[in-house]
Amino acid sequence: MKPANRPVVSLRGFSLDRRSAAGDVPVLRDLDLDLMPGRWLTVLGANGAGKSSLLKYLAAAEAPVAGRAAILFQDPEEQIVATSVDRELALGRPGCDAAGLRSEFGLGTAGGLDPRLLSAGRKQRLALAVALGGAPDLLLCDEPTSLQDPQQARWVLDRLDRWRHESGGALVTATCDPDEAARADDLLLLADGRAVVAGPRGDVLDDPRVRAVLDRPGGSPARPAPAGRPADGAPVLELAGVACAFAGGGGFAGVDLAVRRGERLGLLGENGCGKSTLLAVAAGARRPAAGVVTLAGRRLYRRGDTDLDHGAALLAPQFPEYLFTRATVAAEMGLDPALADRDLGPFLGELGLPVDLEHRNPHDLSSGQKRRLALGLVLGSARPLLLLDEPTAALDAAGRECVLALLDGLPPQAAVVVASHDRHFLARAGCRLLVLGPGGLVPVP
Repeated sequence: MKPANRPVVSLRGFSLDRRSAAGDVPVLRDLDLDLMPGRWLTVLGANGAGKSSLLKYLAAAEAPVAGRAAILFQDPEEQIVATSVDRELALGRPGCDAAGLRSEFGLGTAGGLDPRLLSAGRKQRLALAVALGGAPDLLLCDEPTSLQDPQQARWVLDRLDRWRHESGGALVTATCDPDEAARADDLLLLADGRAVVAGPRGDVLDDPRVRAVLDRPGGSPARPAPAGRPADGAPVLELAGVACAFAGGGGFAGVDLAVRRGERLGLLGENGCGKSTLLAVAAGARRPAAGVVTLAGRRLYRRGDTDLDHGAALLAPQFPEYLFTRATVAAEMGLDPALADRDLGPFLGELGLPVDLEHRNPHDLSSGQKRRLALGLVLGSARPLLLLDEPTAALDAAGRECVLALLDGLPPQAAVVVASHDRHFLARAGCRLLVLGPGGLVPVP
């Protein structure tokens, strides 16, 4: 155990700016923080409040950390460097029991697989295993459960809790998840880069400002469908006998599905079952190993492994930055004819984004702001089929309500397919629920 009488981190009046083409942008202001060994601090705040920036600073070499720090980024692919899972696990600990670690962290027999081919949830658990392998004194986890199914999310939180008790290390997590916040010793709420609430969890959890960030709406989760939505539209997407095999083993087969115009479909399933892959197949981005894909009356993949010139579907990917191709937010919006004539200010306002982001590079936004922008670009595209991959991951309560409002504002004939672990959101969005497994899709009663 590490000494418990000295803080691992101590900040007084700390401020942080981010350099940009338009000048320095204030990120954190006048922050006081003492973090003691063995304590779990959860940093809360709306998207763009400065949570990720604080964690990244504390992981930097110049941060006043008593000991070693390790960080888990929101996008685990940012920290993958090795060419196989076992080599990644061995970083900083040569000769480790890679097979034992794979078993513990749910990575199965993927030891020789390129880590980039793992599902997002497995990538995140791999990154956690590597971070813990460095025996840090301070572990910084940015939305550590945002890519996990409910069972794996509980496992991750249990594993973090066990680590800090066994090692005496200090743990900092950034989240908008109420279940995660309920596990912490202390809470710190940021707003516009400043601490507005701080203290032991039991003292501050019921503060209205904290609850506004964390609370899921109570009562029945179901929402009535917007008026005028077709009850039985023509199919815009048809899958017949679709199968995909994954590198390293696994996959799915026998997927039969018809998505009709105006319909909302929610895809559930455990990490690695293939939800993201199925959305890519529907978008024309991945040819299946077997089966027929028909989009807006056109059979896809007749001439190659991708088929992207159909103009009938658009995918908002799990990692929103994968969608961005332009240097500014305004240029991203101007790329789509359906959005080019929209007034930028009201468009960003609908997404809950400040207007002054228009000249920022989309990759420089916070993770939550990136997700809102990507969802806005896809939902505003006027495509007949809109595909959303984990649209609420790492979004605060206001962000989730914003996405629901965007869905309600869609044309009645738009079909939406959402892959998500957030069953509560899917129900509120009015989705018909299906679970994806190795043998295909099964309806949820």
